[in-house]
Amino acid sequence: MSSNYICKICSLEFESEKKLHMHLRSHKITLAEYYIKYYPRYNLYLQSIGKEELLPFKNKEQYFSKDFSTRDQLLKWCENQPSEIVKPYILKLLKKRVSEKNLKYGPSHLELAVNEMPTIELYQKHFRSYSAACKEAGVEPMFSSRLPETWKSTIDPSIKIFIDTREQQPLEFANSELLKLDFGDYAVGKEHYDYTYVDRKGEQDFKSTLSKNNLERFKNELQRAKDFDSYLFIVTEGSISSIEKHNRWAPHMSNMKYIYHNMRVLAHEFAGSCQFVFTGSREESERIIPKLLVLGQRLWDVDLQYYIDNDLI
Repeated sequence: MSSNYICKICSLEFESEKKLHMHLRSHKITLAEYYIKYYPRYNLYLQSIGKEELLPFKNKEQYFSKDFSTRDQLLKWCENQPSEIVKPYILKLLKKRVSEKNLKYGPSHLELAVNEMPTIELYQKHFRSYSAACKEAGVEPMFSSRLPETWKSTIDPSIKIFIDTREQQPLEFANSELLKLDFGDYAVGKEHYDYTYVDRKGEQDFKSTLSKNNLERFKNELQRAKDFDSYLFIVTEGSISSIEKHNRWAPHMSNMKYIYHNMRVLAHEFAGSCQFVFTGSREESERIIPKLLVLGQRLWDVDLQYYIDNDLI
């Protein structure tokens, strides 16, 4: 019998972890109290600055997979430690992510952020490039192209943008026309058409789309875009931080872990056919969307959220 399931209090053995956890009730001790007492784990960042603090316990998986309480602490620790310590540590995190999620592609900037992992910049610093780090983890990065110089060019405001007739809160552009689209909410036509579409979402719509009730419908929309050799930018009028903040005060809170899980699954399943983008506001969406549509395929392999979050666009 595995010694992993031996009660540290009374030394009884159990055939499963579940039975061990049920047994702990007889000792009138919670899971958090048990693991913190008998398997104490300390915050690496605070240890590095001469302080000792036990890591908080949310669940067993989280407790043994995290070395920091926040992503900010992880990043500070990485900045303050020598490369010979940081490099293998962040590579281990990347390999673990790839292995546990059975990823074909390395995580995007957005996926790294919502899962509290090291930044692309950290991998670049210690491996010369994010591609090199991904190669050591056995994958290719999901996006590998830089933002083209043409992004800086002004988009001709006379270019007509087609807005799907079902769009309930259409954005305002200098020249637009209603048209029933096969997928997405926005597109351009004629010589500017490049098989590129935009699906606009507000914060609540983003959460609703990736909820259990609407997930299959949205997946079908992504599949239609893929079948037409087209690309769909899912543009949300908000940021990850604002969505999480507003979600905490919402009458019906969404399980953001579940939402992010679905976003990651779809991003990988339809890699090369879609990309999630958070602009921060409705005004920014109006500024960015025409560029997404006109530049089209030149942006399909660009990690746009990286450039947005680093104020590079």
